[in-house]
Amino acid sequence: MNSKIKYGLLVAILVVGGIVGYNYYSLYQTKKYSPADKAIYETSEIYMEVDYCRPSKAGREIFGDLVPYGRWWRTGANEPTQIELTRDISFSSGTLKAGLYSLVTIPESDSWTIIFNNRIPDWGTYYYPKDDELRVIAPVESLPVPVEQFTIDFTEVDGSPIIIFAWDLVKVSLPFEVR
Repeated sequence: MNSKIKYGLLVAILVVGGIVGYNYYSLYQTKKYSPADKAIYETSEIYMEVDYCRPSKAGREIFGDLVPYGRWWRTGANEPTQIELTRDISFSSGTLKAGLYSLVTIPESDSWTIIFNNRIPDWGTYYYPKDDELRVIAPVESLPVPVEQFTIDFTEVDGSPIIIFAWDLVKVSLPFEVR
């Protein structure tokens, strides 16, 4: 191999390595402030997992300011929030088939529209309404004490499962049934 080809290959390897290294460093930097987390709901009937990142309140006004009312929100930070379920589930407005979805929301002061979308973008700043699988509206509850880090969790009330979204002084509960 002549020296020009070797030099060209070395430069290409260094450039690609630099780009990959920078991307990993950037991802580490954003995860430092909004760490990744998982919420898991598992019974003998179903396994559900929500992968999301948890931004902090950090003294900011969240809903109506940082997260504007009436506009879609990636429901977390960094990469898109994803939900995967092994069985169909139903909500008041319809059934969500088993599968993997991105999850976005449209917060309002009194309710949220929770959207399960068939498309999962590379980063959390894109949303494709034409690929919506299901939209569900849930009321907003006020919390007496602020939640510092955005949290998605599961709970059960009288044996019925519920997805919980909580941040700042806001809590949204989304009950569902396993089909």
